[in-house]
Order: sequence, then structure tokens, then C-alpha cells
Amino acid sequence: MKIGILVTGDVAVRAAHSLAAHPGVDEVVVIGPARSKSFVVVPDAEGCDYLVGTGEQAPERAREHGVPLIWDGDRHQPGVAVYGAGPQGLTLAMSSREPDPQLVAVAHPALEAGSDHRAQFPAPVGSVGVADTSFAGKRLATGRSPNSYAACLSVGAGRNVTIIDHGAFMSGISLAAGVAVANGEERAVWDDALHYLHAVTEMGLVMAEED
Repeated sequence: MKIGILVTGDVAVRAAHSLAAHPGVDEVVVIGPARSKSFVVVPDAEGCDYLVGTGEQAPERAREHGVPLIWDGDRHQPGVAVYGAGPQGLTLAMSSREPDPQLVAVAHPALEAGSDHRAQFPAPVGSVGVADTSFAGKRLATGRSPNSYAACLSVGAGRNVTIIDHGAFMSGISLAAGVAVANGEERAVWDDALHYLHAVTEMGLVMAEED
């Protein structure tokens, strides 16, 4: 599989490094104009199976190249193969494997602060004010981490499940792992949560549980 990286920010660059080490990816290139010390820069997406990018402009850029996109956005878009490939989507994928999640929440330094109530994340994130929001129409409490770490949390009647890591590292891996659920049809990462979660753990994130 050949993956093209749209230069849309630090998260996409981090995703490129995660993809370069993934056994299912044969080649990673950067779509120019750009400069890269780590990857070959190419003028177009010829030969790429998928593109990876972030932000509102990424779908349009992918359509211009005619190659399906792995994206961190929260909705269906023409030309997008996989969406939700970010910390919010990772949280929803994790909670989708739980039988009865009572609280589904994410804290990340790039998210806005919330004030609806407080969610208790494991250290080093701790107690965070969260807002009751939705992501792709799914209930999700979101808040700003007080430090550089991020945390995904699913609290159920029987157990709590969480993923904690450096926020930028989590964002890069959750984007990169979207390639694991790409199957030629437009879908969200939680539509194939098992393969997605397997990919993020292969790339370095650790999921922990507490009964």
C-alpha cells in the first residue's frame, strides 16, 4: 500500500512516521509542494492508494488528486474513505466495544475547555471540565487537558477503559491507524473498531482497563 501525506500540519507529519513503520504500508510519500528530510516529496498523488490529511481543506485537496482520504473530520464528505481518525473518533471506537458505556469522554490539549460537568481521567490528566457535545452524531464529552497529555475514557457499569498518552502522539497515531479500516467504502473508524484499535495499539498506544 502506498500512502500520500497531505501537508496539513504537525499531526499529518506524525502520522507519516507511524505509517512508515506499519507492516501493511509499503511506501509513504509527501505530496508537494513541500520539504521533507524523512520522506520523498512528489508533485502529485499518482500511484497512491490513500491520502492522509487533517483539517477542513483536506477533503477538497484529496478530491483534486482523485485519491480517497483518511481524515480526522466528523462527517461524511465526498472523496473521504475513512473519517473520525482522531482522538474523538478513537474514544468512540473504544467505547463502541463496551456493552453499556455511561460516560464517554476525551480530554486533549487541542480541544476547547468545557463547563457542563467534570470528568475524572487517570493521571496525569486528572479532573477536567467537559462539555456534553456530539461527534458525528454520537454523544461525547470533551474537554481541554491541563497539560500536554490526552486521555480517552469510557466508564461503564462493569469496568472503565482508557487510553492515555502525549496529545500530539495520540493525534498522529489515531490518524495513521485509519488506514487499517479502509476498505473502499466510506466509513468511520468505529465502524470497524476492532481493527482500528488493534492498529493504534500496534503503533504504540496502550489501552488499559479497570474493573
